[in-house]
Amino acid sequence: MLESDDDFDIADQYDSIEDPWLRSEFLDAIGKTRSFIDALRRSRDFARAKAAAARDEPAASARGKEARRRAPRTRRRTRVAVTRPPNKGRVRRRCPRPRPRVVLVIVLDLD
Repeated sequence: MLESDDDFDIADQYDSIEDPWLRSEFLDAIGKTRSFIDALRRSRDFARAKAAAARDEPAASARGKEARRRAPRTRRRTRVAVTRPPNKGRVRRRCPRPRPRVVLVIVLDLD
């Protein structure tokens, strides 16, 4: 898991740097990538939202509301392995076109 305070502090430091060159130098110095910083931001926002929900939870339970789980959605269609596109009811057979005939005549003259 993440050490929330230290890692979030890294994201805050990165956000405070305005110069792109210095940002890349900072990433090189700590050995992290931009995608790591983005993931830190997402997890920080999630942790803040979870903490806010935890603060609001006692008020919701005092009113008698309970958290309900949502029923999973059913699939509308079954999965089918498709190997070719459907013909949509139109079966057209092509007449075989005539192929040109090639006649090869070999004449050998033996003495």
